[in-house]
Amino acid sequence: MIGHIVKREFFDHLNSLRFALTTLILTALMVTNAVVHLQSHPDKVRRYSENITADQNKLQSRTELYELLKEGPGKLYKQPSALTFIADGGDAFLPNRGTTNWGSWSRSTGFGGGSNVNVRSIWSLDYPTANPNARDLRPKATKIDWVFIITYLLSFIPLLFTFDALSGERESGTLRLCLANPISRPALLVGKFLGTLITVLIPFVFAVLLNLAVISLDSWTQLGIADWGRLGMILLIASGYASIFIAVGLMVSASTRDSRVSLVVLLIVWVALVVFMPSTLGTLATKSMSPVQTAHQRKMARSSALDQINDDFNKQMANKQEAQSPTAGLLNQLQELAKTSPEAAKKFAKENEAELRSAMAQLESQEVGPVELRIRAELVNKDVEIREQLNREHLRAQLAQVQRARMVTRFSPAAIVQYALESMTGTGLNRHLQFLEGVDIHIRQFRNFITETDRADTESLHIIGVPDGMSKKPISPQALPRFEDKITFSDTFNAAIVDMLLLILLLGVFLSGAFLVFIRSDV
Repeated sequence: MIGHIVKREFFDHLNSLRFALTTLILTALMVTNAVVHLQSHPDKVRRYSENITADQNKLQSRTELYELLKEGPGKLYKQPSALTFIADGGDAFLPNRGTTNWGSWSRSTGFGGGSNVNVRSIWSLDYPTANPNARDLRPKATKIDWVFIITYLLSFIPLLFTFDALSGERESGTLRLCLANPISRPALLVGKFLGTLITVLIPFVFAVLLNLAVISLDSWTQLGIADWGRLGMILLIASGYASIFIAVGLMVSASTRDSRVSLVVLLIVWVALVVFMPSTLGTLATKSMSPVQTAHQRKMARSSALDQINDDFNKQMANKQEAQSPTAGLLNQLQELAKTSPEAAKKFAKENEAELRSAMAQLESQEVGPVELRIRAELVNKDVEIREQLNREHLRAQLAQVQRARMVTRFSPAAIVQYALESMTGTGLNRHLQFLEGVDIHIRQFRNFITETDRADTESLHIIGVPDGMSKKPISPQALPRFEDKITFSDTFNAAIVDMLLLILLLGVFLSGAFLVFIRSDV
């Protein structure tokens, strides 16, 4: 019996103008999406390949261990997804690499900050901020990708097919005649639901196949087995999203006796769920959050922490110099006086001129030993630790705000399906977080490689952070750990699983609502 109802609904829709317009619009938009992708995607892949080659060549040109530690592992670029035509995910606004160079510093440990530089900074992880050219990259018109087509059209079209599914038959009296036969209300509702779903999916799948056929002409877009698996999941997500609005249409149609009233109500519901809620809830959530540290506040916090380790370094160097030379204390005393009272420092220097010259001569003649090298290495490594800690804390604060805003906007099914599609496509925030996780793993491997290579050299002092304390043996470029950014099916699926479960929950809620309303409504 349900099969008979499904056939009747399907053929009724198939012969309607709505079906023809749906097929035409979806096909036109999907072909437009494919053409735009063919024009933009090759440039992304080409730039990525060129950046990777240049980065690897620069890394392999460094044959000394200290040089590797000082310059770092490179910029570590993010691989563009082959499915960006489905969901761009705001990639233009997200960094396309995992590290950036914050700059370097150098200082002398000699008296009066002499000209001999003997302590230099080494590379530290600094996460790049949003793309500085994001405003220039923002499209002037709405981007036609699958997210737009699914979010807006695959929610609006089901409402056009269902607004009169029950209210229209109630007006014409055919609903009473239909239920006079041995057909239960649940069976009738299920038949209408399935018939409408098939009607909506046929033009959508046709447009998708045409889209993929055009894109397959591009040699730069190579879809692997994992990509086809993700495409299958994306089609399931789109089908579930369309099913939600079919259920909403049937629920409203079952509760009204006039199809015109049903259409007006559904239009209001569609505007609220798809257009109004995602942007409005996101804006309200952002305004209610406490602001993240400004650039000035970050700079002040970093300066305060670095001043502390510099003071500790100066004290350790002063104690070491005093232990090696009885007259070195005069130099330290002169330095302290110079900070507070330059006139008193000049007077002190005049009174102790001979002793100060002797102390300086002794310090200059002394060779740098392991103790001083360790003090220098401690300064350099603590500098890296503090900078990376502050950078990670700032990144966590930013991500916490974004995640809270996304949680609020998930009250809209349009936002849920957008996040799910971005995750399965391998773009957007979740993809960037997975990329940063891979960057962190590679950096740990890079530093472990430096430490283990240094330990393997029996002639090294094994003091990581200063050139005189590390191995001088040349490094084979083939031995360097390589960074490989990959988009796997399991990573994308795990990122999208929560949103897919939310879509299933919403489908169950609206289907249950449609059943309850239809069962209790008068014929």
